[in-house]
Amino acid sequence: MNTLWVLLLVIAVLVVSHFIWRWASRKWSLPFPSFLAWTLDSQVFQRFSGTETTLNRIGLRPGAKILEIGPGPGRLLIPAAQRILPGGEAVGIDIQPGMIERLRVRAAAAGIKNLTAILGDATKPHVPEGSFDVVFLCTALGEIPDRAAALSQCYRALKPGGMLSITEKIGDPHYQSRSTLKRLAQEAGFRLQSIQGGWWFFTANFVKTESDSGVLRQAKSEQDEDTVVE
Repeated sequence: MNTLWVLLLVIAVLVVSHFIWRWASRKWSLPFPSFLAWTLDSQVFQRFSGTETTLNRIGLRPGAKILEIGPGPGRLLIPAAQRILPGGEAVGIDIQPGMIERLRVRAAAAGIKNLTAILGDATKPHVPEGSFDVVFLCTALGEIPDRAAALSQCYRALKPGGMLSITEKIGDPHYQSRSTLKRLAQEAGFRLQSIQGGWWFFTANFVKTESDSGVLRQAKSEQDEDTVVE
């Protein structure tokens, strides 16, 4: 009986923690907490996560250099790193030390040697400019308070003609609608290529245009307005 009560107490604590996190994340755009990362590895979650579907929609190819923003424990990034072999390189940037550590451990356990995990803020530059073929986010953009700055860094990281892929699911508390994603991506300088899936679970793919990003265009516009021609 004591064991049963302990089990019920643990379940209750997890449920309460989950709902507190969902409420707080909606209010402050908090990332998924690293102490709950184990739930992302569970067989139940994996069955309904749509990992294969998401990776197929991104369309990764051998030899590609890819970057995931907010990879967490590597649910997508680890199999993605396998898909881009031979010759491909995978990088993940996450703001939580616990997630980065778990990603490194899981990658090592899976024998993945073409994956680099970086602890850092997605709104700051951490990788060389124009060095990636694909940058992708899955239910992570809404966790970043300054979404425009994060997408600006995605633009910076991509090669000309590179692809930004964003996947959203309606059950996520940080869910971003199609219209919101299109607006934010276009403001950052991206052009919509395709949207796959229904509004409840979709992947939007964007292409980095040859022109300057929206942020740079705005800065140039403001500079031009400050210049008075006599």
